[in-house]
Amino acid sequence: METNNETVVPAHYNPNQLVTYKVIDLDATDQTISYPTVKVTEIEWDLEQARRKSKRLSEYSDKVGQLENRLPEYLDMDSEEIVSDICSIFGLNPTRDIEFEATATITGTVSIPLADLKDFDIDNLDLYVNVDSYAYDVSADAEVDNITTL
Repeated sequence: METNNETVVPAHYNPNQLVTYKVIDLDATDQTISYPTVKVTEIEWDLEQARRKSKRLSEYSDKVGQLENRLPEYLDMDSEEIVSDICSIFGLNPTRDIEFEATATITGTVSIPLADLKDFDIDNLDLYVNVDSYAYDVSADAEVDNITTL
């Protein structure tokens, strides 16, 4: 038996139809009531956003519940274990920046035409060095301080 996953849109559905509905503002001190008129598409958008927010709130509430349940265990843990556990519950991956300094020795060869050899000055040679890492996100500046001939 073949299944059909097509959504059938009712013939009377009009996404551009204007609808008036009642809004009770519970946050207002006087619980203001209004009757806005909007298109069906706006109501659909608001409902979808409310579903997403409700889902995220539910996921967040579950994580807070996990955290509350773990609080007594935290009394017997060191701070790194606690932070690691909290990050695990909330799906976080925090990082810490560690400054470093490295020393590199670069050797190379430069080919100079014989006609330019008498005017060549090794100090005028511009070298550009790129620093990268395969394992971590690294931001580094490289500077060539001194170039000498061997």
